[in-house]
Amino acid sequence: MSALPALYSAYTVYDKRRKPAIQWFILFMVLAAAWAFLYATMNLVPAAGLTYAIANVFWTVVTATGGAFFLFAYEFAYKQPLSNRAAILFFLPAIVFFALSWINPGDIVYTAEYTVGTDGVLQVGFPQGILFVGIVQGYGYLMTIASTALFFAEAIHSDGKHRRRAVTLAIFFIGVLVATTLTIVDYLPPYYDGTALLYGFAGIYFAHSVNRHGFLEFSPVARNQAFNAINEAVFILNAEDEIIDGNSTAAETFDVNLDSRERIEDVLPTRSSTGEIEGAFSRTERGELKYYTTQTQPFAYGRGLAGKLIVVGEITELKQREKELERIKDVLIRFFRHDIRTSMQIILGQSESLQKDLPDGGDDNLTDIVDTSEDIVNKAHKIRLIDSVIGEDRNVVASLPEMVEDGITKAEIPSDTVLEVSIHDVDVQCHSKFAFAVQELIENAVEHRGQPDQATVVLRSEIEEHAVTLFVEDDGQGIPETELEVLREEGETQMSHLSGIGLWIVKYLTEKAGGVFECRNQHSGGAQVRITLPVPAESEDEPARTVSDR
Repeated sequence: MSALPALYSAYTVYDKRRKPAIQWFILFMVLAAAWAFLYATMNLVPAAGLTYAIANVFWTVVTATGGAFFLFAYEFAYKQPLSNRAAILFFLPAIVFFALSWINPGDIVYTAEYTVGTDGVLQVGFPQGILFVGIVQGYGYLMTIASTALFFAEAIHSDGKHRRRAVTLAIFFIGVLVATTLTIVDYLPPYYDGTALLYGFAGIYFAHSVNRHGFLEFSPVARNQAFNAINEAVFILNAEDEIIDGNSTAAETFDVNLDSRERIEDVLPTRSSTGEIEGAFSRTERGELKYYTTQTQPFAYGRGLAGKLIVVGEITELKQREKELERIKDVLIRFFRHDIRTSMQIILGQSESLQKDLPDGGDDNLTDIVDTSEDIVNKAHKIRLIDSVIGEDRNVVASLPEMVEDGITKAEIPSDTVLEVSIHDVDVQCHSKFAFAVQELIENAVEHRGQPDQATVVLRSEIEEHAVTLFVEDDGQGIPETELEVLREEGETQMSHLSGIGLWIVKYLTEKAGGVFECRNQHSGGAQVRITLPVPAESEDEPARTVSDR
């Protein structure tokens, strides 16, 4: 009867045998069932010779059960599978005992006190041989006590349902120790062994936990293995900034003994003013310069425990690629700004001279050449401005009216252009070159004006919660739908691209400062650009004033 719950437990978790601890649990339950069956059979068989033979197998099973029990508890607690080669060592005592129990050399296994009574019941008696005491009783007890201690340790370091289950299993196996002791001292009847019965019911509880509540889920095991498998170095610090754990990459890359409680400032560079880990640093390794970036995340655990998680990623290849792209950019900009611009200025000069010499200013083809040349020369000039903008990724808190006024001053505005300005006097968070965006939007509106002799450009603002929106509106031809689609998709294709780079650079400057860029065509005609910029916290309480100009 005691064998049935153990076999049932093993059967119900067989399909989960790939999880840590489960294969040893199955073996443990099969051995526990064999324990119960052999114990009962040994006491029911009246023949002395057969009783002795069954007993030899029984003591071997008892010893093997202790080994399987410990392997089950070890993988349960550490969530890591033990290699089969190492696991064999835990069954070696059982193998040695089984081999020597049949010949009993020098009474090292059994003594004369080991007999079978007239009723066919085995009487162990005291004392027994050193092998019997050391393996069956000493090793068996040691494995059971060590396994129960692992369950208690797991209960201490876990929480919630996991803790309750670990405590319950520990209590079950304390009962196993008590039942085994009562059997050894002959307190219980010889035909009854409570050890196997408690093993069986503990197994039912564990199997129920695995099947019903997802005990020993795969994800924590995968998470732990991924921790050591990722390429980034990971350090775990305590509140005193001592390294208390880390992954294998951290230990190998920075030559750190993770058990020595080294201070993090002895491993990674820190800022002298604050003592914080540098966000980016470089160092020479084996004669090669390596670049790294760091991320620090504080965490809290338990009653007042605090620490930090530091992830260090190598960006050497990215830095090298960045330098290569920077060199290519410099070459292309110099080529476009100097070589192409110089060549186009020559073409423009010759075309304008030819246009003057021809009657009536020449034909339409020559006019197209002049206009196209002027456009390329202007774009080459704009490349220099864009280079200075992209090269400075710095956000500032500035007065919105002053930024708008700066952009108006720098813009080339025909004298007949009507400029209506109504801007709230408020500080905003913006790119340091935001005035260039205002300049570009004004010049773009003038360039695409609807009437040949006049253009109206409106610059106004609206206060929103934690933000200000700047509107730039004109009465021109509007923006082609293909270009609007490019801006919405944030990219370009071979068939659909922007005719210029002005709107792209405005979008770039806006989003670099955490703003939102939108553009559309108005129903009444002309284009509308909306730039929403964050308002610093200290500026939100100030009263909004409107500045009108021109």
